Amino acid sequence: MDTRFFWMLPIYVMLIGLAPMPYGYYNILKIVVCGCSIFYAYHLSEKEDKTFAWVFGFFAVLYNPIIPIYLYDKQIWIVVNIITGLVFFWKRNSIEEK
Repeated sequence: MDTRFFWMLPIYVMLIGLAPMPYGYYNILKIVVCGCSIFYAYHLSEKEDKTFAWVFGFFAVLYNPIIPIYLYDKQIWIVVNIITGLVFFWKRNSIEEK
């Protein structure tokens, strides 16, 4: 399976989310980032990388679309999105299946 999709897609949707978008777009962003975070958390826990399994688990909770977490300021979300994107980029090769 090509795992590039699971680290590239959340970065792309978060980059697009930096622009003023309708509220519905941010719901899609949350679904994408939450789903990819769950994927990473699961695979990293299988590889015994517990620290980053918890980090991606936290991202899944933060971006979950069912019980939203409100930070009330777009500037805070921008910083959180940048950090999240950097972590996805940094861990992009950690779930490659050999």
